[in-house]
Amino acid sequence: MSRIVFTMVTAVLLAATVSVAQAAPLKVAATIFPLADMVRQIGGERVAVTTIIPAGASEHTYEPTSSQMRQVAGAVLYVKVGAGMDDWTERLIKAAHKPPLTVSVTSGVRLMRTAEQELLGHGEEEEHHHPGDDPHVWIDPILVRDTVVPRLTDALVKLSPADASFFRGNAKRFQQELTRLDQEMRQGVAGLKKREFIALHSAWAYMAKRYGLRQVAAVETFPGKEPSARYLVELVKMARKHGVSTIFAEPQLSNKAAQVIAREIKGTVLLLDPIGGENIAGRNSYLALMRYNLSQIVRGMGK
Repeated sequence: MSRIVFTMVTAVLLAATVSVAQAAPLKVAATIFPLADMVRQIGGERVAVTTIIPAGASEHTYEPTSSQMRQVAGAVLYVKVGAGMDDWTERLIKAAHKPPLTVSVTSGVRLMRTAEQELLGHGEEEEHHHPGDDPHVWIDPILVRDTVVPRLTDALVKLSPADASFFRGNAKRFQQELTRLDQEMRQGVAGLKKREFIALHSAWAYMAKRYGLRQVAAVETFPGKEPSARYLVELVKMARKHGVSTIFAEPQLSNKAAQVIAREIKGTVLLLDPIGGENIAGRNSYLALMRYNLSQIVRGMGK
C-alpha cells in the first residue's frame, strides 16, 4: 500500500513540475524599450522581457555589456529594430548557446530615406554624410498597429502555440489602443499654426509624414556627432526662414548645439523622446511615450 501511495505522490509531484515548467514565461530580449513594451502588451504575464539599451542611452551609439550578452543568450525571442540601427545585436545572437528566434521590426517595411542627403544640400560637410534607410518605424503608431504588432504576435504564437488565443486577444486590445492614440495624435496636431520643425536628429520622419508635419533639418546628421560651426549658421538661417522657434532635442543625446541655435533665434529647446523607459514617469509605456511626444509637439509648434 505504501508503495502505491509513494507512486501516486511521485506522479502528482511530477505533474506539478511539468505544469510549472509549462507556465514559465517566455524569455524575450528587445534592444529598445518601445519594442520591449509592445512585447509585454501582447505577451502579458506569459513573457519575461529584458530591455538591452538602458533608459538615457542612445540606440545609435550604445555598446552592450557582457552581462547583457548573457541575458540575450538565455532568450528564446530576440526583437531588434534592424536597418542598420542595432547591428551590434549580431554579436549577441552569435554568443547565444541556442540562437533565439529573431524579429527585426523593419524587415519587410518600405522604409523612408534618411534626411541626410537633403541636409548636405544645406551646407553640411561631406564627412557627416551617412546615407541609408530610416529605421525609426516605431514612431508611427499606425505602422506599429498594422505591421509590428502582428509580427510580434506571430513570433510569440510560434514559440508557444498553446497561448495563441491569449496572445492574439491581447494584440487586438493593444491595436485598439493604438487606433485611439492615432486619433489623439490627429486631433492634437490639427490646430497647429506651424508644420515645419527642426529636431536633433532624423528620428521623426514617419510620425511627421503620418500627421502632416515636416522636419526641415536635423541638428546632428549622424547621432552623437556634433555639427560644424558652418552648419550651425545654416541651421539658424533655416529656423528663421521657416519660422521655427522651438528646437527639439532628445534626452539620449547632448543638446548643446540645440541650445546654441535656440539662443540665436531667441527660441526654446524642448525634448522629444524616441525611447522612453519603464522607470521614467510619463514615458513608461509606448502609449505614454507617444502621448508625451504629442504634448511636446503641440507645446513647441502651437505658438
